Amino acid sequence: MPSYVVVGASKGLGYQFLRTISEQDSSNIVIGLVRTPEDVQKKIEADGLKNVHIIHGDLDSHVSLNAAAKKTAELTGGALDYLIVNGVYSPVHVYLKTVEDFIDKEDVFLTELKQTMQTNVGGTLFAFNAFLPLVLKSNIRRVAAISSMAALRDYVYDGEDALGIHYATSKAAMNILVAKFAARYKHEGVRFVSLSPGSVKTHPEIPEEFMELVRTPLRRFDPEFKGQLSPAQSVEMCLQVMDELKQEQSGEFLSHHGNKTLWLVER
Repeated sequence: MPSYVVVGASKGLGYQFLRTISEQDSSNIVIGLVRTPEDVQKKIEADGLKNVHIIHGDLDSHVSLNAAAKKTAELTGGALDYLIVNGVYSPVHVYLKTVEDFIDKEDVFLTELKQTMQTNVGGTLFAFNAFLPLVLKSNIRRVAAISSMAALRDYVYDGEDALGIHYATSKAAMNILVAKFAARYKHEGVRFVSLSPGSVKTHPEIPEEFMELVRTPLRRFDPEFKGQLSPAQSVEMCLQVMDELKQEQSGEFLSHHGNKTLWLVER
């Protein structure tokens, strides 16, 4: 009965990880870290996910992550097989701004940069450090950080995507952080990966006009792009990549296909 921790599991892709892993095998131990446990617990109960445990955990608080790791150890017998860091901060109100829009607005740029780096990079480091003592007691030892094509140079350039500067920059930095962890734990056999989940339908509440601006670079980057994946499709593929990850791939930034070539099209 493998054990899983998903950090940032309250909605979207994170919640789908809980649901998919729970439904794959009722003996799996599935733990979701969220900032507001009560709300998510109600959702878990309504969906009948009996092998899912919800614990408080916030990427902006290493104290809460360390406490969550202690509670996890109590549920799993002291070891953890899979760690997935999915939580993210993305400042939507500046997402549509390009580089020149921050001329004379340098304070706005730095404020949002500080928060995105704190959550997406610092939070990933905090989460990895909190749970690695448990991961090292497992024989599986898989760790993933959910990244984005937005951090891929070829996508940015070929897709002419000049938007989402803070989000993309923080994800690129996070990818390097994952590689640093892979280097540090290379000889302990922990396999790390930064995973792009593809283009996924996770925000139905966002206006269509906004989403169309986001999808336009995708079509420029890949003419084969036919539409977004469902969260369930993406999660199944990401879990397969984690399971099939080889030691020599540790620290790489991979697509949901497990390679560096197919970032959008389905198998």
